Amino acid sequence: LMTENFEITKDVLEKLQKVELEMLIEVNRICRKNNINYSIMYGTLLGAVRNGGFIPWDDDCDVVFKRDEYEKFFEACKKDLDTSRFFLQEHRTDPYYLFGYSKLRRENTVFERTGQRNIKQHGGIFMDLFILDNIPDGTVERILNKFELYVIRNALNSKIFKDTSYNPFKRNFYRLLDMIPKNILFDRLDRIQKKYNSKNTELSRRYTWGIDEDVPFGYPNKLYNDLCELEFEGHKFLATKYFKEQLTILYGKDYMRLPPEEERYPHNNAEEISFGDIFDR
Repeated sequence: LMTENFEITKDVLEKLQKVELEMLIEVNRICRKNNINYSIMYGTLLGAVRNGGFIPWDDDCDVVFKRDEYEKFFEACKKDLDTSRFFLQEHRTDPYYLFGYSKLRRENTVFERTGQRNIKQHGGIFMDLFILDNIPDGTVERILNKFELYVIRNALNSKIFKDTSYNPFKRNFYRLLDMIPKNILFDRLDRIQKKYNSKNTELSRRYTWGIDEDVPFGYPNKLYNDLCELEFEGHKFLATKYFKEQLTILYGKDYMRLPPEEERYPHNNAEEISFGDIFDR
């Protein structure tokens, strides 16, 4: 099932970065207006600290919310989100959505992820809105929790994997998982997060991310108790005050060093990208 990836030229990359920044500004605007805490994360956090803006070859923006802050954001979007430009996508707003975190989509654009053309979800260029949920304390509980979340993630994504997996055994395995109704999986996720978010635990993580998270189980919750402001592309955004610790966890203590030349490329493969007429106005 080989498909041609869309070539991300310098021009396309610059336009993608403009759209991503526009979405990040909208998230920030809604959060500031409603006193909601979030932090820029991953390449966006590293870019702010190392480049004062985008890592030159990066094609997306990432933010992270603690669950209760995200729920406030979800409610705030009902009245404050500029829906002429943006769509907040998660399983409560898009019945075809298959992920346990959210995305902000730019309306009137196209971004077809490679291998996901057969998914009937709301499309468009997106930025990920990651949500940190508490995980249990205690090694055995953490291993069991991680395994259950791994199964749920694979069952949610089975609609994609049953067609894109190279291994025929895996394709059949995903076809079986795909028979589990998605609402049952989202209900289960909801129950797990409510259970642990009501407790004061040491770590939290993105529940439906891959098993190969950057850390064995999760990030210390205390990293998100205090925020600061960091400049990114001439705008001020919220970030964990402990960004040095967070970046060390993510990228190692040499995070200020540039990666080797061959690793400097965008990571979101797409079959089709279109900016509609947003740059013609």
